[in-house]
Amino acid sequence: MSSNSAPERMELLAMLLDRCPTTVEVIPGDATSWSPDSTDQELHYRPFLFIDGNLGVPQKVLYALYPYAVNVFNTSRKAFISSRDAPQASSRFKPTDLLASSSIIVLANPSHQTALNVRKRLVRDGTIDSENELRFTSSLLSSQHCAKYGELWYHRRWTFAVRQQLDFGECSCSSFYISLASLRQELALVSRACELYPRNYFAWMHRLLCFRSLIRSHPIGVLPNELGQTLQDEIDDTKRWIERHVSDYSAVHYLVGLSQLFPQAQGSKWGLYHHSTSLVRAYPSHETLWMYTYAACLMLETHDEDFGEFLEGFVRPLAQPNSVNVSADDDSIMGSRHAQRFLARRELGLRWEFEVRC
Repeated sequence: MSSNSAPERMELLAMLLDRCPTTVEVIPGDATSWSPDSTDQELHYRPFLFIDGNLGVPQKVLYALYPYAVNVFNTSRKAFISSRDAPQASSRFKPTDLLASSSIIVLANPSHQTALNVRKRLVRDGTIDSENELRFTSSLLSSQHCAKYGELWYHRRWTFAVRQQLDFGECSCSSFYISLASLRQELALVSRACELYPRNYFAWMHRLLCFRSLIRSHPIGVLPNELGQTLQDEIDDTKRWIERHVSDYSAVHYLVGLSQLFPQAQGSKWGLYHHSTSLVRAYPSHETLWMYTYAACLMLETHDEDFGEFLEGFVRPLAQPNSVNVSADDDSIMGSRHAQRFLARRELGLRWEFEVRC
């Protein structure tokens, strides 16, 4: 039976989100856009689509439900605050209303800090289990609609940190520890998010912070073989990603930052240099690759004959004003301009900062 009233729809959608679907997607239109030959099971969840653990939420239905969820949230939040300040008022507080409304608000507006902060309080109070909250954020971050929001990625890292506090009574919320097994799950989550939303800075930063937390849990310069191999594979995989997404500066930033975290990787610095120069030779009109090359050059302690050939045999000729004729296409013009800027930065000694900030 389909749900028509706002309370019924909120209850149904909250129930589906609480199941932590494999994927969640906000789909265009409303329920009328779906085919009429839906199965009985699909009709049971109308106006939402829930098939094989995957949830589809019509955009028009979600945005129509949003104001109602906000009203319920505001009322429940006031009761929640009152129950903390005055225990005798706790009878008016219904955790289910606050949980349901906040989950729908975060789905519709992943940067809603008040809803996220309330969920943080509920995690600390034990009303929400930290593992369930991680599964909930994993479901949301599988959506193109949610994957681009830094607030949601931070909330996930916060949940990792608090889970450690609850389990071991240590670790501040400004840092967190993640196991190698959990790291692999995060890599899969981030990979999907980056495919859904190109040049996803916050997803790549989350990926880098996960690696940093794992590396910092070991003595300097001493990494288990399995972790060392995982890092090396990650560097190689990211290089292949950049080859397929030559304009993804966030991926370049991540690769350089990861290499700085793992300087003992075999041929790490020279590997980045040779990789970046081969790409910039092939696609000189892409500024991202010139920035990648410049960063890789800064990491080198010494320059060899290959660097001299790249500089004198490729960059300087390309930077010459007469290297591009009047009838040249836009890519050739852009390549020449990028080469000029590359030389100017090098002569001025400008440095890009690849600092990792939480």
